[in-house]
Order: sequence, then C-alpha cells, then structure tokens
Amino acid sequence: MVARSTKAASQRDIHVAPSANDDFEAGSGADRAVAFDRAQQHSRRVRRLKFALPLMAVVIAVAFPVYSYLVTPVTVAVKTDDSAFSDGKLVMANPKLEGFTKQNLPYAMTAVRAIQEVSKENVIALEGINARLPIDAKTTAVVNASTGTYDREKNTLDLNSAITITTTDGMVAKLKSAFLDMGKGNMKTTEPVDISRAGSRITSETMSVEDNGKVLIFEKRVRVNIDPAQAKAANKTSGDPNATQ
Repeated sequence: MVARSTKAASQRDIHVAPSANDDFEAGSGADRAVAFDRAQQHSRRVRRLKFALPLMAVVIAVAFPVYSYLVTPVTVAVKTDDSAFSDGKLVMANPKLEGFTKQNLPYAMTAVRAIQEVSKENVIALEGINARLPIDAKTTAVVNASTGTYDREKNTLDLNSAITITTTDGMVAKLKSAFLDMGKGNMKTTEPVDISRAGSRITSETMSVEDNGKVLIFEKRVRVNIDPAQAKAANKTSGDPNATQ
C-alpha cells in the first residue's frame, strides 16, 4: 500500500489499488449489479482511507525531529545538568534542547543521558529520549524512545528501541524501531507498525517513509480498520464531507 502526494499533509491524496474482487466485469444484469455494488464499496473504502491515512501521515512526518527542528531552528538553547568523562567517553546528564521553529512554535527535546566517545565525536548515544514537537499551533506530538544513536557525520538517527508518538488530538503511533536518514528525508523500519486515531487504525509488518513524510509505504500483512461512527465524529472536526461515505 502506498500513500503518495506532493500536497500538504492535511490535503494528501491516498492511492489505494482495488482488490481483485473489486473488478467490474461485463456480464448479465445480475453480475453487473453485483459488480456495481462492489465498485461502490471500494469507492467508500477509498474515501475513508483518504480521511484516515493523511492524519496518520502527520504523525510519521513528526518522526523527523532532528531534520525538522534541529537542522533549521530559529532560536535554540542546549542545557545539561552535568557532564563528566568515564572510560574515554563524555557523559552528559539530562541534556535538554529547547527552541522555536520557523513558525515561532516552541519545541523541546530531552534525554536522560547522552554519551559521546572521544574517538568517535560524531556519534552520540542517547538514552531516555523524550521530545515535545509542534505539528501546528493547536496540535503537539510527544515522542518517546528508550535508546537511539545519532551520527552527525552521516546525519542519521538510529532509534533501536520501542518508539511511541502521541499527539494532543488523539493519535498514537507505535514502532519497535526506526532508522532515519535526515539528509535524504527517509525513514525505514522492518518491524511491526501500529498507528491509530479516532476509530481508524493501520498496521503492517514494515514501513518506509520517503521525501520527508510525503510518501508512505506500508508492506507485508497490511491491515486497515475504520469505525464509521468514530470516523464520522472526527469528520465533523475535519470538515471533509466524503470521509465517512
């Protein structure tokens, strides 16, 4: 399944290929009626996915915190409670990064510890990662991960532990790991993904994100579940008249 667009996240077009059972085959009147019903059902599914997946795409885009917030902040301040050398490594306690985005929205990222080897000054190991990142003026995402490794030279972030992303508008994304290439604007995980919001849920065994969140690829055992009642309630807020049809 591929979600692909060049528009803003709230306006993304979702392209979903119909299943073999959705083919409209010529035949008797009864066959055409059945095929027509299937086509209508597929159309409804596509409209629902157009509502569900762009919302999920917003969360995935937040998975580029270093790319989006560390590379081009307007104002930034780095603080740490303490630092010391241990076994040839610089250990920083409770490092905290605060600043404002280009839209003048505040963000903050913290870690319990940051460890940097003297011989590998471009590689920083992070423990107890917590980030509070603005999606827009009204919505904020909180990102939590146990461990990760940031390579400043390669401009990559390897989150090798469970990741949870929660937004203030009720979206939850759970990943077991993720590898981010900030230079290319790509993210990939070969482990299960679970994303949900307002009765809409998508799961898959692997996922890739390309072009800074504009292209999402879900593969292997992809499942999409939509609760029409909850989707309709969320639709009142989104203003999309076709989301739950």
